[in-house]
Amino acid sequence: MARVYYVDMAIPSDRKKRRNKTHAAFDGDRVFRVKRLTELKDAVEVFIDALFPQVYDEILELLRKGVKIYLLKDTTTLKKLREKNGFKKSDEIDAKLLKMIPRSRFKQLTPQGSKFAKANRRV
Repeated sequence: MARVYYVDMAIPSDRKKRRNKTHAAFDGDRVFRVKRLTELKDAVEVFIDALFPQVYDEILELLRKGVKIYLLKDTTTLKKLREKNGFKKSDEIDAKLLKMIPRSRFKQLTPQGSKFAKANRRV
């Protein structure tokens, strides 16, 4: 069954390697953890809060498979929504809150898109 996922992206504090870091993913019913976005096998659309160089290859792989990836344009939108609803910061809550943000607050990524494409010309 094809699904839409909302993913709070994780990045390690050392910004070098993604050891043991997992992303919080929400499918509309439950929140779960994935190490790689490519684990979302039945994804049709994936909404993410941030884009890091460490996940460019995963994003490109999904895009090439026809998955639509949407990046939150302004992360303060997520923070404001969290504060408005009185939630504490957590990966799981942020993944759920991404679903509440209007689609117009996201931009669709493409393999040819701006910085993303420039960083991946080698692929």
